[in-house]
Amino acid sequence: MNTEYDSPTVDQKPERVLLIDLENCPGQIHQLMKNLEQFSQVVICYAQSGAKVPIDWILPLTNTVNSNKLKILKTPGAGKNAADFGITFWAGELMQQLPTQTHFTVVSEDTDLDHVINLLKSQGRTAERINTKKEELPTLVNPSASTSPIKSYCVYLLKNNKNRPVKPETLLNHIKSGFKDDKLTSEMIIKELTKQGAISVSNNRISYHEPIITKLASS
Repeated sequence: MNTEYDSPTVDQKPERVLLIDLENCPGQIHQLMKNLEQFSQVVICYAQSGAKVPIDWILPLTNTVNSNKLKILKTPGAGKNAADFGITFWAGELMQQLPTQTHFTVVSEDTDLDHVINLLKSQGRTAERINTKKEELPTLVNPSASTSPIKSYCVYLLKNNKNRPVKPETLLNHIKSGFKDDKLTSEMIIKELTKQGAISVSNNRISYHEPIITKLASS
């Protein structure tokens, strides 16, 4: 491992890597320029794709490819999981090359790639998978109803234990969408989940504590 990356300077921002499964998220091609602004490196993997980019993007994209900021990789063969194996390969390759503080984001609807996320985490990295398909949130009840919003959301967390918000702001927006933008209720849920010990926050990352979530969901 290249250890020269392990001790970044105080002013150095952590690397952020985005790996895109273009096979099942073809619409991500339209977010490419925005993603290049937000991430240190972007890796696109595909086996077959008819995705097209505007002609005005050609020059800036060429520059990002030449500077190694963008990798566009067509995997050999066109099997069902070809792009998944490409993402897995490059996640491991970049994990060896980049600082230990590097955060990995995988964009894919394929839950099999959660194995890659878990492997990265097992090596001390932070990682998450983002599903671009509009998520069906549970029917969350009004705080005045017989079932509490805390219980409703804990039930949801148990059913979706592999696709939970990673950051506090994402969690807030996630709960708000289930309560029809009721910010007060959403903040109350987060406060109560924290108070009960169901969640904790460290370095702007959420940890979920399963036994307490299970208890709240069944209370």
